[in-house]
Amino acid sequence: MTVFSGVVVLVLVLVVVGYGLRVVRRLARYRGLAEQSARLVDIELERRYDQLQPFLTAAESADLSGDLLRQLAGARSWSKAVRDRGLGLQAQAAAENALSAAFHAVLDDAEARRSVVGNWAFQGPAGDLTVTEKRIAGAVRVYNDTAYQLSEAVGSLPSSLIAKARSVTAPEPFVETKESLDEHRAAEVAA
Repeated sequence: MTVFSGVVVLVLVLVVVGYGLRVVRRLARYRGLAEQSARLVDIELERRYDQLQPFLTAAESADLSGDLLRQLAGARSWSKAVRDRGLGLQAQAAAENALSAAFHAVLDDAEARRSVVGNWAFQGPAGDLTVTEKRIAGAVRVYNDTAYQLSEAVGSLPSSLIAKARSVTAPEPFVETKESLDEHRAAEVAA
């Protein structure tokens, strides 16, 4: 083996090792970002759960639709039960979407009645929840973006070998799927 071929082999080994270290750091960064963004989603969902009780109290005293308020309370309970039981992100996304829809239905009812326009006891909790809804949407968007980046890194050929060796798996996205919708409809029919 000549000196030139030895240098070429050394350079190739250094390039492969450098690429491997770069992939390891990238996978660790994506995994850390996905975990942090999942915690952020949980924090925002817990904040919304805590803010719903004062909102429900204010909405009841404002004489809004009892049916809509019962739907909101039921969606809140369902959302909390799904999170507490750890039924997976798709089921949780379905429950959270139902909770958001119920909240917006109550807001639409309040806007249609116009009786709560100057009622600050209602407007305060409603405003807080509206801001929290936007924060949840942003947190979910960040989580899904980082989960997608990690999934792409885990799924591509060179980095998938390193990911498998380091036990890095692709996280589940926080989206509602057709299966979770079908399960939700079946549960509604059974109730």
